[in-house]
Amino acid sequence: MKAIAVFIPSLHGGGAERAMVNFAGEIARRGRRVDLVVARRQGALISIVPDGVRIIDLMAARVMTALPPLVRYLRLERPQALFATISNANVVAALASRCVRQRPRLILRQSNAPLSERKVTVAMRVTHYALPRLYRVADAIIAVSEGVAAELVSMDCRLARQLSTIPTPVLSDEVLQMGTQSPGHPWLEAGGAPVILGAGRLVRRKGFEDLLRAFAQVRAVCPARLVIIGEGEDRARLERMVEEMGIGQDVSLPGFSQNPFAFMSRAAVFALSSHTEGLPNVLIQAMAFGTPVVSTNCRSGPAEILDHGRLGELVPVGDPDAMAAGILRALARGPNPEAQASVRARFGVAQATTAYLALAGIE
Repeated sequence: MKAIAVFIPSLHGGGAERAMVNFAGEIARRGRRVDLVVARRQGALISIVPDGVRIIDLMAARVMTALPPLVRYLRLERPQALFATISNANVVAALASRCVRQRPRLILRQSNAPLSERKVTVAMRVTHYALPRLYRVADAIIAVSEGVAAELVSMDCRLARQLSTIPTPVLSDEVLQMGTQSPGHPWLEAGGAPVILGAGRLVRRKGFEDLLRAFAQVRAVCPARLVIIGEGEDRARLERMVEEMGIGQDVSLPGFSQNPFAFMSRAAVFALSSHTEGLPNVLIQAMAFGTPVVSTNCRSGPAEILDHGRLGELVPVGDPDAMAAGILRALARGPNPEAQASVRARFGVAQATTAYLALAGIE
């Protein structure tokens, strides 16, 4: 039996990478061979790769230099299908598939809104330019939301023929079980002040500075604490903001967590402050535990998940006042069973895996 290959840049803790680890694990559970092919074997997600998933390390310094070893892998292993996600990995996968005689079915998954992605390096600009041209070689393209699909079509209307919008494989039995474990943070034990939770890479587009300003307003009205889990280049700047605002005793930035779900299940409110998203997995995961949510109505994803505000608070991007008001409303409202049922029905790993494999012609 030929393998199904899943190509991602690394095993760092991003939502797209975690989703594809879930996808690979579900393939293995169905008794099929699956290779998780990474440009470089590094990152915290290594420890959660399920049994039965073979990790192929291309040992490339960066994603774009993974092209030659990926071509060698495809020629040697001849996988039945090649799935890829994240723009630069998608471009490399498309190039590699054109370099082999026995080409696998190529399925590219677009996890972020391409027009909204920052293009601060030459490599990013080249990727953006090449993206619509190379995506045309794919047998199918998965958009994680209608907003992402619309952006792809606006870049090249011919991509519409290959596009399918399919919910992300976010919620597995393992995720829900991990939510029952202890987060190991004293603020999330029973009896303390309500905890507002943020999660994601500590980078500007996640808008955590807006969340800090909103939290300061909430804290002035009622007792509350803020925990932001994640790591990134903006840590020092955010820590300076916390100190300058005088809210350090009620703000915690504990870093990356192997189990963010234990935090989500115990938080009083989950807040997403992003300036742009593709489909924010963390919002879906928090809702799966019944946690009330507040989200910016950023370019793609949150409005679709929240049914345009029916299942959670939607507030304008970059507006700490509106975020604070939304958090206070969510605190007053409490758990949302309807939102919980909605995301559990839409974003299960099993349903998404079946849909993904169907695009590759695999039952």
